[in-house]
Amino acid sequence: MPEDADLVRALLAHPVPGVRACALAGLRALEAVRVDDIRPLLDDPSAAVVRQATAALLPWADCVPQELLRGLLAEDRPRHQRIAAVRLLRAVGVHAGIATRL
Repeated sequence: MPEDADLVRALLAHPVPGVRACALAGLRALEAVRVDDIRPLLDDPSAAVVRQATAALLPWADCVPQELLRGLLAEDRPRHQRIAAVRLLRAVGVHAGIATRL
């Protein structure tokens, strides 16, 4: 139901990380993931949100710009963001040397 997904999608901007993470899980359950809505959440300070965003994006990892993912591998990024980048890069076949940055 598109209206259900729209209600859940609105929660992606909620100030409480747990609500954002649950909204991501809900969108996955509704099969209503939109890459452009989820992609910014890879930069979220909450590890739970980034884990859910990564899981939501894995089937569409080829739609996430590799440049963005490589930026998330920077040493100054939180570990959960670096792990997300590695998972998504591996999903599109990029393996060489990325795990050493965790």
